[in-house]
Amino acid sequence: MREFDEFVKQVGKSARLDPWVRERGFAGYVQELKKEADEVIEAIGNNDRENIREELGDVLYDWLHACALAGIPLRDIIASAAEKLQRRKPYLRENRSVSSEEAVAIWKRVKEEEHARR
Repeated sequence: MREFDEFVKQVGKSARLDPWVRERGFAGYVQELKKEADEVIEAIGNNDRENIREELGDVLYDWLHACALAGIPLRDIIASAAEKLQRRKPYLRENRSVSSEEAVAIWKRVKEEEHARR
């Protein structure tokens, strides 16, 4: 999506050139991300769809800044998340319906197996 690509470029530029962002660094920006996530939770609690939309945008903005400040390419982060999704939700790949309880059990089992291998 062109809008997303342009947004990612602008956030990358912000992470490089904006002194307020650079001064906070990765650890500081993670705190911004946490604050914005709390604001999403509050907007959800208030059932305020307009504010939810705005706050989710702020979370995306801060998440992208955190990615840039961490020095981890966005492509790598997305690939890692996609791999995890495929491992922990194999029923999606198989186009198979499962109950909520089965989904949680599968996620936990695969996660435990991953941790045991480490």
